[in-house]
Amino acid sequence: MKFFRIKPALIYSLLAFSGCAWMGNPKVPKLDIPAQFRSTSPSYTSVENLPYLAWWQSLHDPELNSLIETGLLNNLDIDIALSNLEQAKGQLKQIQLSWIPFVNIYAGFSSNPAFGNPGTFFGIWPQYVLNIPKLIKQQKQAKYNVEIARAMIDSVKLTLIGQISAGYLTLIAEQEQLRLFQRLKNDLNELITLEINLIEIGLKDTIHVAQFIVTEKQIQAQINLVQNNIVLSQNTLRYLLNQNPGTIKNSDNFAALDLSVFKPGSLPSTVLKNRPDLLVAENSLKSSYTGVSVAYGSLFPAIQLDNFLGMSSGQGTLAAPSHQGTMRDAYLNWGINPSTFGQIEAQKGAYQATVYQYIQTVRKILKDVDNSFSANMQFSQNYKHTYSAWETQKNKYDLQQGLYQSGLMSYSELLISKIDLDNLALVLNQSKLQFSMTVVSLYQELAGGYKS
Repeated sequence: MKFFRIKPALIYSLLAFSGCAWMGNPKVPKLDIPAQFRSTSPSYTSVENLPYLAWWQSLHDPELNSLIETGLLNNLDIDIALSNLEQAKGQLKQIQLSWIPFVNIYAGFSSNPAFGNPGTFFGIWPQYVLNIPKLIKQQKQAKYNVEIARAMIDSVKLTLIGQISAGYLTLIAEQEQLRLFQRLKNDLNELITLEINLIEIGLKDTIHVAQFIVTEKQIQAQINLVQNNIVLSQNTLRYLLNQNPGTIKNSDNFAALDLSVFKPGSLPSTVLKNRPDLLVAENSLKSSYTGVSVAYGSLFPAIQLDNFLGMSSGQGTLAAPSHQGTMRDAYLNWGINPSTFGQIEAQKGAYQATVYQYIQTVRKILKDVDNSFSANMQFSQNYKHTYSAWETQKNKYDLQQGLYQSGLMSYSELLISKIDLDNLALVLNQSKLQFSMTVVSLYQELAGGYKS
């Protein structure tokens, strides 16, 4: 029986070439993408280049424009993202510089026969050690990481624009809410005073006015909450601007804002192309795939080139160096560390996780955009119906003022009608705030404005 001896070089070659399938370019999974969003409608106008559209400027509010501009300049999350980009660029440069030979400088004494028993010596030793397949893949992986860092900056900007816009609209809506509560309280106090006067002359009983007093106390409690919410909104905005707690200059014009001008539309494929978080997921997938290639690259041989240039005393003597000493090497350095196989398996697992994360990101984007279209449409209708109800109540109150002036209605009845109008104005203000939040959310989901 004959036994065949397999040479180590053959084993190394088989192992290295088993990783060749991973040495190509990474592939992004192809997913089924709908032609359009289910919850959109023809009323939404398709907007080109949404990332470059400063949509908030359509509100014609210079204070909001200034806040967003200041936030993009001063927010620390953006500074952190920029620093991460610099780190990624530095890591790429570190790998790029690995293509350049490194130089060691030596001086001393050696009797090593492998170096010709040089004796005293000095010189420089340029060395070039390259695992070319591994280094190529490390450089590609570093480039993907730079793209991830760039996309993260855009993602932070997109989020910040949404946070500042939502915070500002909430602030001026709460200021309007405070005014409406104050007006309701004043009208209710006037009614209570009128009712007390009627009690004093025996025309009303105390039970009738008690409910008005309870309502007045509840309104005061709501006023306290709104005042606290105003402080919270201001402090949140100041935090986003990298400022200490304090007041926020604003136009205080929520009631006058026209939100009907916002009807942005876009196709799913365009949204996916524009979304920074998808770019992060895609480049993370590519980086992880290339990480497997880097691990397999450790199975390939490294090329080592050496060239020592210097002077030596020769023959192991301690005399002053006077003879030219040179040494040149050119060989393959090929060895396999068993831990490399564990690293390969770990990288494959990490890559598979990024594949699932990429798919999950795509599905989440489609879900969130469709939800935003639905919310915007429904809350828009909610606001329109609430406004119509307020308008009807306002017309009724105007007619009742005529009846009062004609002596056909008591002042108490007129005040009760006005209080009903005040309450409906509060509901209308809240409805408009909810609608405005869907506008902000829709533009954020459509990736609007972060490149403006």
